[in-house]
Amino acid sequence: MMLIVTYAAQAAVGVALFVIFRYFSGLYKGRFLRTWSWAWFSFTLAMVANLWLTARIEFHDVTQPTSILISFISLFCFLFQYLLLSVGTWELLREATLSRRLLSYGSAILLIVAGGLVLAFINDPEASAWRYALRIGLRYLAASLCFITISYLLYKRKAHLGIGYRIMSVSMLLVGLLQVYYLSIVVSYLLGRPLEFPALFGIIDLLLMSGIGIGMLIGLLEDEREKLRKANQELDSFLYSTSHDLRAPIASVLGLTNIARMDITDARALEIMGMIEGRVKKLDAVIGDILSLSRGKKAELKLERISLTRLVDEVVTDVKFAQDAPAIRLIFDREPEFIFVSDFAMMKTVVGNLFSNGVKYHRINQADPFIKVTASRSSSVVTLRIEDNGQGIRPENQARIFDMFYRASSQSEGTGLGLFIVRESLARLDGQINVKSEFGVGTVFTITLPARTPE
Repeated sequence: MMLIVTYAAQAAVGVALFVIFRYFSGLYKGRFLRTWSWAWFSFTLAMVANLWLTARIEFHDVTQPTSILISFISLFCFLFQYLLLSVGTWELLREATLSRRLLSYGSAILLIVAGGLVLAFINDPEASAWRYALRIGLRYLAASLCFITISYLLYKRKAHLGIGYRIMSVSMLLVGLLQVYYLSIVVSYLLGRPLEFPALFGIIDLLLMSGIGIGMLIGLLEDEREKLRKANQELDSFLYSTSHDLRAPIASVLGLTNIARMDITDARALEIMGMIEGRVKKLDAVIGDILSLSRGKKAELKLERISLTRLVDEVVTDVKFAQDAPAIRLIFDREPEFIFVSDFAMMKTVVGNLFSNGVKYHRINQADPFIKVTASRSSSVVTLRIEDNGQGIRPENQARIFDMFYRASSQSEGTGLGLFIVRESLARLDGQINVKSEFGVGTVFTITLPARTPE
């Protein structure tokens, strides 16, 4: 009865592997996955045949023709599984599809081999040991060669990709070695020194087959992660090179508009030229933000001691010529000097974007427009707060202001990339940013960074 339960459990695992591989073959368009799915379907049929035959023998309800037929189906399905596993491995490693004609030839050969092995010594009652060795022993021999070879090929060609293929390779190796052990039992029986199959016969097979399935799933996910990494890398390179190449003709257009405005006297023409210049500058700003984003993703972090006073001074220098900037008061306590460890270039991008927005969306007509910078630290966190009493952000827009190309107002002149760049830069620094704003009152951005120590 234990053997019946084991065969049933193995058949269930075979069905599960068939469904999994079949599903992912459609999802990832992998021909080898479809081939392997049919391999496990063939294994399931073999287990069902063994289950049916064992149950009939258990209840003494089997005839010789039925036994021969079921044995033939079982043996052929096992051999066909090994063939499909080998073909699938070839398709995986070569990234090509094996000719269906060759597969048909192989199937026909297996039909002949399975039929010959089942019919051998069929009318010789004294040759039962040889008949057993041919039917069972050669199957274990084929299985061991198949799984050990596939394990070697996978480890040699795919193990460098990650743990998934390693798990699958090791699981297949152990399955192959287990088949060698089963083969030794058959040989011992043939030599007249019969050995019993282990008490856990079939249970270890179940665990190892599960390892093959788990390893394949992890390997597929690792493959997709590698493809995404390469795609992102190619996209970043494309954005950087394209944006960089576009800035030269834009600079030329701006130069030509300046020359044209010197020679044009018509008021309407000057107005149109000013509109052209404004749109070109807007395009230049978008390209500049894209370049900044691309550089931030590609650049390696350079952690160093940063003086907050120096950082604020450089940012103020960059924005002081912006419209209305001179009318905004900076509130910043320079003493004592605040030092923290981070990447200066990235932090300048972060603080610069926040200052730029603070200037751009301020309420200049109020009594005391200001931007206030404060800093504090704990044993684990550095906190920077940038506060203004500008226009503020409407509650319904606050959740999306860090999205790419999102602008909270239709009157906004920004590119919609500034705060997205801020969030991405802080993510690289293992930092976070939060916003608290009241429309018509002002906004507070709070930056938190890990309190690093200089190396």
